[in-house]
Amino acid sequence: MAKQPARPQAAPSTKKAAPVQRTVKKESGWNPDKSGLLFGRQNFIYIGIGLGLVVLGLGLMTGGAMPDPNKWEPERIYSFTRITLAPMCMVAGFVVVGLGIFKKSDTVTSAPAESGNAEAA
Repeated sequence: MAKQPARPQAAPSTKKAAPVQRTVKKESGWNPDKSGLLFGRQNFIYIGIGLGLVVLGLGLMTGGAMPDPNKWEPERIYSFTRITLAPMCMVAGFVVVGLGIFKKSDTVTSAPAESGNAEAA
């Protein structure tokens, strides 16, 4: 094998390097200072109706105590309202809240992309 010649080493520099200026790329997207609320009026109405259904379901599940502590009344605990209607009402409320969150709002528009930003990420 042939021996490669040694590379000459650069002399150490006594000058201080200039500080590197870094530019921060501004992301386009939701800016709370410029665009207002994230959800529109219709989204808040759906979320409110859904939360109302959840609270109604919780209210249907509650109940008073047994009138006589010495007597067990299973029809009070295992009634249609507590076992079937209340959970269905709560699940419907969760679905309506989810629809309110994921529904695309017509009133909120996304921020336009900056014109000086032609790079593709």
